[in-house]
Amino acid sequence: MTGAYPGAMDAGRVVKGTKFNAGGQGSVWAVEDRTINGSWPVAYKEYHARIRPSLKADVLAGMVDFIPSLPRGTGRWLAECTAWPAVLVTDSSGVSGFLMRQIPERFFRRFAFDPDKPQPAGFQYLLNPPAYFRRAGFAITPRQRFELLLDLAGTLVRLHSLGAVVGDVSPNNVLFCLDGTPSCFLIDCDAMSLHGKWALPAVETPNWGLPQGERMGAATGDTYKFALLAARLFAGEQDGRDVTVLRAADEAVGRLAEQSLAADPARRPVLEQWLGALADAVATAPATLPQPPFGPSVGAAPPSRNTGQSQQPAPPVRNTPPPATPGAGRSKAGRWFVALVLLVLAVVYGPDLYDTLEEDNRSSGSSGLSESAVSGGTDSSAPGTEDGQGTEDGQVRSLAALLERNEGNRSGVGEAVSRMTTCPGGAGLREVKEVFDDAAAERDELVRDLKDLDPDLLSSSMTADLRSGWQASADADRAYSLLAEEAMGGCSSGSVTSSSHWRDASRASARATSAKKDFVAAWNPLAEQHGLATMSWDEV
Repeated sequence: MTGAYPGAMDAGRVVKGTKFNAGGQGSVWAVEDRTINGSWPVAYKEYHARIRPSLKADVLAGMVDFIPSLPRGTGRWLAECTAWPAVLVTDSSGVSGFLMRQIPERFFRRFAFDPDKPQPAGFQYLLNPPAYFRRAGFAITPRQRFELLLDLAGTLVRLHSLGAVVGDVSPNNVLFCLDGTPSCFLIDCDAMSLHGKWALPAVETPNWGLPQGERMGAATGDTYKFALLAARLFAGEQDGRDVTVLRAADEAVGRLAEQSLAADPARRPVLEQWLGALADAVATAPATLPQPPFGPSVGAAPPSRNTGQSQQPAPPVRNTPPPATPGAGRSKAGRWFVALVLLVLAVVYGPDLYDTLEEDNRSSGSSGLSESAVSGGTDSSAPGTEDGQGTEDGQVRSLAALLERNEGNRSGVGEAVSRMTTCPGGAGLREVKEVFDDAAAERDELVRDLKDLDPDLLSSSMTADLRSGWQASADADRAYSLLAEEAMGGCSSGSVTSSSHWRDASRASARATSAKKDFVAAWNPLAEQHGLATMSWDEV
């Protein structure tokens, strides 16, 4: 299918490494021995089989072609502040996903409650009260909050000028860095609208939706959600529309937020109007966060799970030009200076873009695996490469590819279960429920794809054990999802572990463990025979 999309890469050439994340649309993997622009490590977003029928591949191809079509400087800017699609990936059934840069290392953060595991620094970590920051082991000043908003506003304004609308502006898709001048990085760019077209059906993060009846795709929608983000960033909460603290920190910015939350899109100020006010707010920000007369608001703990991509440390330093230089006062001249700087940067900022996707020439770069072992599982109709389908080796490698697809599901569910027992609040429970739902759907797909393997070339008892194990794991995932939904109505650690859903999940997990132990007992000798990795039962 690469002929239908010039420049696309065959899935068989994508050497997948660590699985960063699995979500509702697909899984994100590290890609070995490839770089973008000679320095940026690469990630592969592989769509789930159930998603691919709704994918508009021509629109995604247009997004890939977008950066090369831009002036060189504009293209480099877009490539440095977003994980924009860079290369289509295809298999025998069509477009299976795309390659993009990994999240830069500076947009990861270690938190005191989980110091050994750096997390993509999503905005959800910032939408919390002061007590949370003490537990997390970091702080953010009012000035830094305004600087983040200024950087994000400048990014959105420039995206809009290029014909791109984010649509789902939410903490899931915006990462932050507080080092030096605070800055933002956007992920899940394939879910954005480009010139009014969507590659995937438009969706909204719960609690971050537009007013009822308003459709996504307009810049005014991004303005509304930006105002929500600003209000919640200063209020220290995961939901709500209260701009009291924001107005206390800066009257002009708070007033813009209030106006931008109007139900009528025509009444909202354009996002460009925020730039001057935010630049002034940076210069005059209070040293500490104002406290409303009713006391500090209470926010929900953010999800510990990777969001969007999740993609994946990589060391390049982002050189995104700030939309404005903060002025010394709150004058109209300062606002015009901001606008002038933006205009000059848009015209003359240095050229470059995603030049090429380069292969490393290191002689040690080979993974030692055949292409069929690293490219399988991209679609249910092609679990392995065509050349090896009729042999035992081909079927074994196809089975290995399915096992590889499942990698990461167990750890993600385990983290979500642990977090659920802490009663993390409504937003946290919705997040863990999504983890369980995604894991169940992924295991259901694996069970379906397992049926495509040739029973005459593989042990029927071995595949039956694997099928039973994955089905039982999916049952446990669904039981945990029901438990998370139940806990939203009232939660305590005792109520979680005494629920009937908890018992259902525990029984399903026990069945899964037994079946997986039987499977690996048969799989490991076969894997050694074909030069593949052996597994422990808890890796299945």
